[in-house]
Amino acid sequence: STWVTKRAYELGILIHPQARVVGAPLIASHVGGDVSADLVATDFGSAPGSSLLIDIGTNTEIVATDGERFVAASSPAGPAFEGGMLRFGMAGADGAIEAVHINDDEFVYQVIGDYEPDGICGSGLVDILAELRRVEWMSPEGRFIHGGSDYTIAPSAGITFSRSDASQLAQAKASNASGQRILLRRLGLAADKVDRIFLAGGFANAIDVENAIAIGFLAQVRPERVQRVGNSALRGAAMLLLSRRRREELTELVGRIEHMELETEHDFFDLFVDGCLFHPIPTTAA
Repeated sequence: STWVTKRAYELGILIHPQARVVGAPLIASHVGGDVSADLVATDFGSAPGSSLLIDIGTNTEIVATDGERFVAASSPAGPAFEGGMLRFGMAGADGAIEAVHINDDEFVYQVIGDYEPDGICGSGLVDILAELRRVEWMSPEGRFIHGGSDYTIAPSAGITFSRSDASQLAQAKASNASGQRILLRRLGLAADKVDRIFLAGGFANAIDVENAIAIGFLAQVRPERVQRVGNSALRGAAMLLLSRRRREELTELVGRIEHMELETEHDFFDLFVDGCLFHPIPTTAA
């Protein structure tokens, strides 16, 4: 683990030229300093028992511990759950449908801000998938039961959810699911036995945890053990700047983390294919 420590003038940053700029250590390829900062903000691994950190994004990073060993991996999920590559996908901003429920065969939705809906953000997409499965309007393979190509979510705004959208989300979900499953398996942990789960990132703050578990986006952890920690990377970065002791502790912790290349697992493709199905991730450690 290598820290980057420079003066502002060396990096061309427009603050006091002698100001110190500190870059947190990388854990491994594609598991960077932001995750190191997450570990500090969540005090990861300090409590007894097992912990799981999932920093959800275009590239989802996962760190797991059984209380003794630490393992980490990166899952290239892509931008689908952030609204990318979907016809009516959008970021979690004003006008985004953020929560959805099917009631009496109609979609009932909640929009961020006092606006007409412009699209659907990640938490709304998770809800749509979970609700379609709950009322059995969609098969685990993503086929729409009525045989059509889309469902209309907000008729007044013409916002729909299509089979193509479901396919994009299935592949993004599979990457996350495979990463969680492989890391837990490496430690011999069953998901429902994990003592605490930290969900990091802006998307994580709004996600319905039970719906995410139902569609296989999150492992079958106990929902009451999930802590949404928001932008913990920013908080952790501030903590590191203010404390030499924390920087020393992080150096020791990062040095203990084993990095896993998910695609080198012998059954990665099988796990990925299973992860594309909209059903809960198996809980066993096998």
